[in-house]
This record gives sequence, C-alpha cells and structure tokens, in this order.
Amino acid sequence: MEKLFEGNRGEIFLIDYRGEKAILKRLRPGKPNTLSKEGAILRHLKRYVPKLYEVGPDYLIMEYIQGVDLKEALRRQPRRAIRLALEACYYLDGMGIYHKELGRYRHILYEGEFDRVRVIDFERATWRPDPRNLLQFVGFYLRGYDLAPWVELYKRDRHQGFQAILEALDV
Repeated sequence: MEKLFEGNRGEIFLIDYRGEKAILKRLRPGKPNTLSKEGAILRHLKRYVPKLYEVGPDYLIMEYIQGVDLKEALRRQPRRAIRLALEACYYLDGMGIYHKELGRYRHILYEGEFDRVRVIDFERATWRPDPRNLLQFVGFYLRGYDLAPWVELYKRDRHQGFQAILEALDV
C-alpha cells in the first residue's frame, strides 16, 4: 500500500485489489463521512468516472486511473483536452451531478493518447436539478474566449448551447 495523497477529509492509497492496481480512499478520523455519497454518485455515473469496486463504512476502493491531469493535457494537446473535458462536464450536467471542484485541474485526468477523460474526487459533489459543471469549466479555463452568447444559450437549452460552444471553440 502506497500513500499517494492526503486531503482534508481523506487519504488516498495505491493498492493491489484482486491482482489489479486500485485506489483506496480512506476517511480521516474525525472528518465528515462523505464516502457513501461519493460511492452512490460513482454508481450513478456510468461514464467519465473510475469504476467503483467496493464501499465500506469509512473507505472506497475504485479503479486506478493512470494518466495526466488537465494542466498537462492543456500543455500537450489543448484542443483535444478541452473537447473531452467539455464532453465530460456536459455528461455530468445531464446526469444531475454538480462536481463543484472542476476548477482544480487535478480532478480531470486523461488516459492514453488523450483518447479518454475521467473526472475524479466526488466527495463534495451534490445531486442538483441544474448542475453547472460545463459553465464552471468554461469560467475557469476558457475565460479568454468570447463565449457569453453560447453560455446563455446553454443555460436555456443545454444541448444546443453545448453544440454552439464546441463550434465556437472549433474543438
């Protein structure tokens, strides 16, 4: 077991799980337990997230995602990185999940030759009828583009706004 990260609420370990690399997310003592909610969200989402293997009272075991974070992906292949991240955000919005922390580049990971994107760390995520993941991503990473009309369209009609944003960015 190798400790990878220690956050405010939990610790992240790389472990061997049934012969495969996996992530163990363990609750830190005295911290609010959001792991069952995170597990429920991961079960609800079928795409763009790690596979959930096991949920316990104070831990989660999930798929290990080996790849590069958004910051590195934007440096290497900016158009592809933006396109995949927008697709993931659009999916999360459609599934009624608001991640809240997509402004942190380490929550979006790219695998392989930028052929797959994954969103991680849903401990602060919430179920909402009007999630704003795509708008959050645009606000953090695409401020240099004049997307205001397409953002307003997205607020009124998610599908048309999404298509318009992709076209405006040419991604």
